[in-house]
Amino acid sequence: MTRSDKIMEIAEELSYTRGRVESTLVNLKSQLISLKEVVDLSLTELESEGIDAPLHKLSNIEERSAIISKNVREIKQQSASLEQALGYIRAAKKLSLG
Repeated sequence: MTRSDKIMEIAEELSYTRGRVESTLVNLKSQLISLKEVVDLSLTELESEGIDAPLHKLSNIEERSAIISKNVREIKQQSASLEQALGYIRAAKKLSLG
């Protein structure tokens, strides 16, 4: 495998990983917006109904939090993969210049 083949392979992997990061970020944003809406609605219920507030929307907050945590972990892992790929590209660039 030539150096340019290796660089192309790394570039393809970088592009794929970047796409995964973007997808995960969109999913995370959606989850956070949804959670915010549920919390806001529950706050409104508490303010208007006090102790009699049903708070049904908060029943799956742990599940929502787990999904958000999973997305955050994925973004961190994907970010590390991107950094690693960029390091390979920088090293290949130095080799080609030197």
